[in-house]
Amino acid sequence: MKSKIASIAALWLCLLLAVFVYTDRDEYTWRFAGETLGDILMDAQEAKAREAAAQAALAAAREEAARRTLSGTVDGEVQFDRAPTTRPIRDGEPGLNLPWGAYEVTAAYSSSSPFEIGAVSAGRQAFIRDGRASIAAGEGEARFAFTLTDSAERVFVACGLPQGAQVHAVTVRKVGSGVFSADLAAYALLLGGVLTALVVLSWDRSARGAQRRTDALVLIGAALFASMPLLWSGVYDGHDLFFHLNRIEGIAAGLRAGQFPVRIHASTLMGYGYAAPQFYPELFLYLPAVMRNLGVSLSACVRVFEMMINLAAALVCYFSCRRLMRDRHAALGASVLYTLCLYRLCNMYVRATLGESLAMVFFPLLILGMAEVFAGDERRWPLLSLAMTGIFMAHLLSAMFAVLFGVLGALLCAKKLIREPRRIFAIVKAALTMALCSLWFLVPMLDYTSAGINTSVTVDASEHVMRFGAYLVGFPGDVMGLPYEATDFSYTVGTVPGYAILLGCALLILQFYTGGMNAGGEDGRRDRLSLALLLLGALALLGATELFPWAWACSLSRPYSTLFTQIQYPWRLVGVACPLLCIAGAWGFMRSERHRRGALLAIAALSCVFAGYTMQVFVQQEPLLRQDSFCDTRIRQYEYLYENTYKEALLPGAVVAVGAPEMTIENYDKQGTNLSFTISLPQGSQYLELPLLYYPGYKAQVNGEACRVARGDNNVLRIYGVPEGMGHDVRVWFESPGIWLAAQGASLCGAALLALALLGMRRRKERA
Repeated sequence: MKSKIASIAALWLCLLLAVFVYTDRDEYTWRFAGETLGDILMDAQEAKAREAAAQAALAAAREEAARRTLSGTVDGEVQFDRAPTTRPIRDGEPGLNLPWGAYEVTAAYSSSSPFEIGAVSAGRQAFIRDGRASIAAGEGEARFAFTLTDSAERVFVACGLPQGAQVHAVTVRKVGSGVFSADLAAYALLLGGVLTALVVLSWDRSARGAQRRTDALVLIGAALFASMPLLWSGVYDGHDLFFHLNRIEGIAAGLRAGQFPVRIHASTLMGYGYAAPQFYPELFLYLPAVMRNLGVSLSACVRVFEMMINLAAALVCYFSCRRLMRDRHAALGASVLYTLCLYRLCNMYVRATLGESLAMVFFPLLILGMAEVFAGDERRWPLLSLAMTGIFMAHLLSAMFAVLFGVLGALLCAKKLIREPRRIFAIVKAALTMALCSLWFLVPMLDYTSAGINTSVTVDASEHVMRFGAYLVGFPGDVMGLPYEATDFSYTVGTVPGYAILLGCALLILQFYTGGMNAGGEDGRRDRLSLALLLLGALALLGATELFPWAWACSLSRPYSTLFTQIQYPWRLVGVACPLLCIAGAWGFMRSERHRRGALLAIAALSCVFAGYTMQVFVQQEPLLRQDSFCDTRIRQYEYLYENTYKEALLPGAVVAVGAPEMTIENYDKQGTNLSFTISLPQGSQYLELPLLYYPGYKAQVNGEACRVARGDNNVLRIYGVPEGMGHDVRVWFESPGIWLAAQGASLCGAALLALALLGMRRRKERA
């Protein structure tokens, strides 16, 4: 045992040493001297002029916002369509585009008089904490530090140099960088976990141990191949990538501000906050968010997290199919097909939908859970509850599909359910446990929905149906270059299962046609199960086409049309069909016991060919996100906001005292949704409007006394009760209502109950 522990310790020690050796010592370090000095150094007067221009632009935007509010114009257009979402830290223009964090500036200078120096960013000055220093007369190096509470563009070092004084060089360095790369450590942690599992499996020298090692290598290989776009030079653009980047950064900012769970994305919309967590489940995104707060770049967080999704999809599909089919070869084949399924890959890369990609991890487990409860061992209902909880915590629309799929399965098994009421009781237990686990999200969502916040994400589903022939597209085309057209989803999105899956299904049908189905035994059970899954998968594919009357369904009066309009894109049903068809297709390849090894090789080859082409086309574009180039948190979405929110009028740090001819702000400090400052109003004011978007739950105090919070112009946070006079302390924070806290406690109880049920299920298996 000591040697085994020593081998694992040696593995991790080697990984840690590799991270230390290969860390770039100049990581996040930028040096300016000579001709490049003008790229970072700015005169103090010019810095003041730029800040004044930014404030003037804000005033004009606020006037436009007020005009729009009075006219009742709904903010329905896509804003910031041309806004820079990511930029390199050095992009050829003067200044630095810096991510949030602490920085140290070193300036080599010579001056006969003292002078002031500091970090500036026009329009983003509220993000800079500290960042000013007084430099004594003389010659040498001066150092000062500043902290960015949020990412900022065009950061300069400004100073008012006395006559004859000179700055010779400036170095900007992120604090803590260049010693132990957090990015390399994140990659090493994932690699170390995989290698540790392989080392542990190597300890078993039996035939069963050899099988486990072989299976593990196949699954890891499939997940690695599916992760090939992540191993290139960055993160490539996708339809929803920017939204999910904001979600990760928003959770990270909320955690830094002391929120848990995070209810308001503190960094989104330039620090004004965004209530996406109340409407879009984010449980799994806490992992990359925590990595982000540990110093890992956003690019590395996304890449490591998506690699983990690929690996989880392979493992969950293998586990579920092996239990379902009771055949390891079929489980391996299904896992390879599913991991390299074109729709799953396009969901992850082309559409960049982290929510749906996470939900697809649990789809195979859902099939297993339903099969057990409806027709197998109903005591395994915790699997169904776990699958539904995982899907719900990943993506609401996928959860809706899962419920519809479960209802269809229950109808098909109605006779068995009626004859054996204990199965109905198992379904009820699974549903109640899932609901209990989800209360921490459900209660705030219903609360905010009733508050009048815009949640409309409806799309005319009839304009996004598939043509049946589109399923025969084996190679999605220039997925990022072709126009997004309603008749071309197979090429522009890649909403196809892929030839590898369809070929397996065709082989299954051919074998049934030529040789018939096995009548009894395990093979007979597998035949019947695979045929049922094939039929259900085919039904889902047909439901995504015009064969289903989508136009009529969406034209129904509410609430009957609500279900169909919320689906948005009928081609999402391909994601439901894929796990069903993968299992059936794998059995089509593996049905002949003599040829199973060759069949697995054929599955791997076909899957790699079709998936490889799609991914190769995808990575020919320029990466959107490299190490840390995410610098603009304004979003294009207008849902989850109150209507008439004019985003252009949101400038960080803008405290407005309406009706006050004179105002002084001191000790301004904003950490996420927590805001405090000291204000002086010699002649009083009507109210204050603060740099936070209004959502129910904000509290405010003035001089320690509670004051009224309301929704102001442009839906920003407005507070009343600030008296006339000097030196009034204002504090604002977000506080979850008591019913939310109760829901969180109930969900913790539900999670404990589900864990105990899973543990009891495993103990029964061990005793058996």
